[in-house]
Amino acid sequence: MGLVGKIEYGTWKDGSSIYKDSKGYYYVAVNAEGMYKKYLKSWKPAKDAPKLCLVNKRWKTCKGKKTKRKTRRL
Repeated sequence: MGLVGKIEYGTWKDGSSIYKDSKGYYYVAVNAEGMYKKYLKSWKPAKDAPKLCLVNKRWKTCKGKKTKRKTRRL
């Protein structure tokens, strides 16, 4: 089980990165016992904030998926 996701949605107050899984948005917190996921109940990313994707072991900005129409509507 990995603690870090492949898409970074933003940063938290302490500078740590925010990721998302099936339970919601979280950041990785550290205490004396080790690392764990700290879930954010009411946090949502800004609409205009860029997302970062992990591609070939490098963080790059994610591009939106483009959809193509199969048939032309008149």
